[in-house]
Amino acid sequence: MIPAATRELAERWAEDVRNASLSEGPEWLLRLREQAANAFADHGLPHRKIEAWKYTPLKLLEQAGPRLATGSGAPAAASFEDRLLPVDVPTIDIADGVLAAELPEAPDGVEFLPFSGAIDRFESRIRRLMEKVDVAGPANAFAALNTACVDRGLVVHVQPGVDAGALLLRWASGLAGEPRLVPFRLIVLLDEGARLELVEQHFSGSAPGSALNLLVQFELGERAELNHVRVQAEPEEAVLLTATSVEQSAESRYAFRGFDLGGGLVRHELNVVLAGESAMADLAGACVLDGSRHGDTRISVDHAAPGCTSEQFFRGVLGGRSRGVFNGRALIRKGADGSSVQQSNANLLLSRLAEMDTKPELEIYADEVEASHGATVGQLDETAVFYLRSRGLSDAAARRLLTAAFCHAVSSRLENEALAEKVGEMIDAAMPEA
Repeated sequence: MIPAATRELAERWAEDVRNASLSEGPEWLLRLREQAANAFADHGLPHRKIEAWKYTPLKLLEQAGPRLATGSGAPAAASFEDRLLPVDVPTIDIADGVLAAELPEAPDGVEFLPFSGAIDRFESRIRRLMEKVDVAGPANAFAALNTACVDRGLVVHVQPGVDAGALLLRWASGLAGEPRLVPFRLIVLLDEGARLELVEQHFSGSAPGSALNLLVQFELGERAELNHVRVQAEPEEAVLLTATSVEQSAESRYAFRGFDLGGGLVRHELNVVLAGESAMADLAGACVLDGSRHGDTRISVDHAAPGCTSEQFFRGVLGGRSRGVFNGRALIRKGADGSSVQQSNANLLLSRLAEMDTKPELEIYADEVEASHGATVGQLDETAVFYLRSRGLSDAAARRLLTAAFCHAVSSRLENEALAEKVGEMIDAAMPEA
């Protein structure tokens, strides 16, 4: 039986979708919006009986009861003081799901376009990507809401062979003074041989229960390279829900580095399809939870072509009454011979009340495959603690150093050394007491 609070929230958002005046755009887009709106109205929100959401309740959203933000809206007043990359890096600020009034000047061979302005320019590519989004059933409720309100968005395009350098996206939500669920669509199109470093930095405002519903779609051409970094250190009231899909052509490379250092309810879905021969996906993340925070990461890598390589390397540190969830899946389809898969999820529990649910999955239907996977949940190595104490550190300092080093195994994988140093400092600051 669906909990009453979940049902009431779904009904409120279904009403918000019905009241939205989203009538502009090509016929196919209006059709997708209508299908998504109907799917959400029919199926509602996920709950504990939905397998993909079994360990992740929506209590924070149910308690706050945010309305659904619809329409393009006006830019909210936001203070973006901190930045992970230097000031000369092109930066796009998105406040409560609304792009800044003026987008930065793009480098040669690169385009930054609001979603509405990109439809005519890249209609066939955008349509193909959007039609692939699954909006059926309660498990895909937030994808349905995002598609039903798809006015809010950004499209980034990099032409063939162009090295676009770095792009910083700074997100802020909860600025309106009242809780809102804010949908946003980000589409990145990398043509053959193109390269981009995309860094996301997430802030939060003062409205408890506000949430960002972010749906990201990456299309990588042959030999394209995308380095994708996501860093969030939001307060305990913040909600961040992301779904990222990646389509990779032959010999393309996608590297993801995610750092969850805050937030009350944070859920990431990352789905990668290695559609071209010899494509590579390198996925790594670190999650630091304390208090009553909840973090959920779901990874799926689909090896659909021969000779592809993927790695999943995720670390978690949990204190207080926090709860973490990790589900890492790798599928090697028939005909994807010569594929290589590595999976690793290790977690440290610093409190008797902290909880971690981890589930690695590996499905193989091809020959000549290299595959390994493993998951661990445990406490600090007391021998290592004793060693550091014998070198003059206090017990608390020794434990803090070891837990931070556990997550630095992910930040050290960042190719940008200055960014790795900044993220390392944020990890140190976020560490709970052991």
